[in-house]
Amino acid sequence: MSKITELSDEQLDILADKITIRITREQQNEFEKMRQYAFHNTRLLLKNYDKLKAHVQTVEDQLTGDQETFWNHKYLTLSALMQNRAKTVKIMHHVMYCLSEYERICTENKSRGYELLKKKYFGAKLSDEMIASFYDVDRSTVNRQIKDAINDFSILLYGVEALDIK
Repeated sequence: MSKITELSDEQLDILADKITIRITREQQNEFEKMRQYAFHNTRLLLKNYDKLKAHVQTVEDQLTGDQETFWNHKYLTLSALMQNRAKTVKIMHHVMYCLSEYERICTENKSRGYELLKKKYFGAKLSDEMIASFYDVDRSTVNRQIKDAINDFSILLYGVEALDIK
């Protein structure tokens, strides 16, 4: 037969403290993972920005072109394909809006964050060395500033999930 042991109030308090500490640590780890995913996803969006923007334009052109045609008939839906396209368009509209806000914020604060992202990820896409040369700074400075700009931009994209809250 098993023996049931009663815990004292002091032992229960110690146990409760250990459980609280463990839960808090796990929550902090989860939050850190979300923040890292936000940074990673922002960087991916920026790296593929030109292609995704072109995709949005083709979808919008296609939708405009298909209006009042055979392909726009209510019984001829390609729902899965259009759902993915619509999701991309919606996300990219959000990204473009956030980029314009980030540009405005950087202009107001006299920060080069937006310009760094623009030089690194949009259009001609300069190397870190070329950007460093342009600003007459070390490449490590450019890397750090681009990382900071991505973190700042992530906050606009994802909100509080992108913050480094301890």
